[in-house]
Amino acid sequence: MVVAASAFVTQLQSIVARNIAPTASAVITIGKFEAGTIRNVIAGAAHLEGTLRGFTQEDIAYLKQRIQELASGIAKSYNCDVHVTLEQGGYYPVVNDAAITQDFITYMQTAPVDFERTEPVMTGEDFGYLLHHIPGTMFWLGVGDTTELHTSTFNPDEHALQPAVNAMIGYLTHRMQKGSRS
Repeated sequence: MVVAASAFVTQLQSIVARNIAPTASAVITIGKFEAGTIRNVIAGAAHLEGTLRGFTQEDIAYLKQRIQELASGIAKSYNCDVHVTLEQGGYYPVVNDAAITQDFITYMQTAPVDFERTEPVMTGEDFGYLLHHIPGTMFWLGVGDTTELHTSTFNPDEHALQPAVNAMIGYLTHRMQKGSRS
């Protein structure tokens, strides 16, 4: 099963390379691969775990379909059983509402903060679940740290918090005033 599972991992990588448009983006990562119990016995089973990401829910649905199709092909090619469980949970892609996002950007460009526009990224965010149900926008608060998020060395500059709170209060006040004019 090590060979079959390895072939499956390799084939998964071909989905992004061969099935996603060069101007689009997706990620399929296998982060856990377990097989066998000892080095000199052929493994009878393998267990893989990973993540997939796309910019839209349609992208995610397409990735899931291709994964299932490749799993069927591996099962036939290696004469084995392949069971794929895809659990998205609450991790929907972060899809910002265009009008709210533009309003937020316009406001923050005039607010007393260092506003910086960033390129879209594929995050595994539970905030995507909220945006799937309620129009809104996600932003990152720059806190001056040079290390990666979710690491033991992450150390935000707490002086960034109060200006951020003030900017958000200003933006929410702006939104309420804008709503009362409609």
